Amino acid sequence: MRRGHSAGAAVDVTPIDRLGHELDMGTRVDASPEESGGARYTDAPDLGDRARTNRATFSGAPSAAGLIDSGTEWWHRSHGDRSWALQTGQPADLYRPVELT
Repeated sequence: MRRGHSAGAAVDVTPIDRLGHELDMGTRVDASPEESGGARYTDAPDLGDRARTNRATFSGAPSAAGLIDSGTEWWHRSHGDRSWALQTGQPADLYRPVELT
């Protein structure tokens, strides 16, 4: 089960310009590995210059806020989930199931 989104620990973000147009990020949000030819990965090697620049710009603000990049989805950012714990060296994720009594 992917707890990140359901626990509020992860978001998928579509960057837009000031007019509300989606920026060229090389793929659409939620593009599958097959559909994107692997370009969905954050550090995909075969991106155009504009997409690479937009991704570099996009990564700054979420990173400064403590959100991590999954590496497999350029649009996905999280804080407190299992991916975050692994990448930041934390002993465990912050969100886990709670038994209600």
